[in-house]
Amino acid sequence: MATPLHDTLALRLADILLQLNQGESLCRYDLAQQFGVSERTIYRDLSRLADVVERLPDGRYQLTKEHQGKLQPRDLEAFAKVTGVNRLFPNNGHRFLRSLLAPDEQRNFLVKANHHENVEPHDQPFRQLNEAIRQQRQCRLMYAGKPRTLCPYRLVNNKGIWYLAATEAGQLKAFALGRISVLHVTNESFVAQPAVHLQIEEDDDIWFSKTKITVQLSVAPAIAYYFLRRPVVPGQQVVRTLGSGELIVSSTISHANQILPIIQYWVPHVRVLEPAWLAAQLYRELEHYLHTATQPTTGTE
Repeated sequence: MATPLHDTLALRLADILLQLNQGESLCRYDLAQQFGVSERTIYRDLSRLADVVERLPDGRYQLTKEHQGKLQPRDLEAFAKVTGVNRLFPNNGHRFLRSLLAPDEQRNFLVKANHHENVEPHDQPFRQLNEAIRQQRQCRLMYAGKPRTLCPYRLVNNKGIWYLAATEAGQLKAFALGRISVLHVTNESFVAQPAVHLQIEEDDDIWFSKTKITVQLSVAPAIAYYFLRRPVVPGQQVVRTLGSGELIVSSTISHANQILPIIQYWVPHVRVLEPAWLAAQLYRELEHYLHTATQPTTGTE
């Protein structure tokens, strides 16, 4: 029986690692057949393992020499933590993760993964940036039509899209990998700042800013469950629950566009209580939409 198309990401990555750790060299086609997914999906999987996996001249993949035969259960746990996979499952340590690899356990779990960016066209810059981060080398590149000189810190996957977290003139910013071109890793080094690493770790989005905006929302009882189940808005905190079941929720953002599309999705069940300027901006955007939506469509037949 073929493995389901939407195979569990955690199981697939762990299984690939274990096969490689046994000294095997693997090809994308065989892995795609084994897991019942496309070669493009396998390519993305192997790109996630770029730090420990290398591509051979014949197109097959193997563990880098320094990692061959050295992967331990704790490495599987560390990998699960870095990729965020560990948050998908109960906190039962490496025994639970290893048990997931057993064929009779795999049928009990299925993770419908988010859609991810196709990173295949960006394979070379991905590897270049990874090396630049490791060696703390400045990069020169073109981004949005402008030349940039950056100090690269981390490659961050946010909602399925890869970004480079880097400082430009001392300010931390995020650059979409797909919009980077003419990349050159220089020989000029920089000293990575612990405070920058901490900011990247603590911000739950890629809207990096030292200036934060606190937003307070009213969430109607009809959708309160969704906000209690998991955070819906950035930096979400439930301030209080009213007797009616309505929630007062706070959010911490760096830019209005970080939260307005989310609020618009939940209208009319979510209202902005504070700040007033954000409520006014939301009203203007909704008013503009209603105005344009009621205009007759023009065009030629």
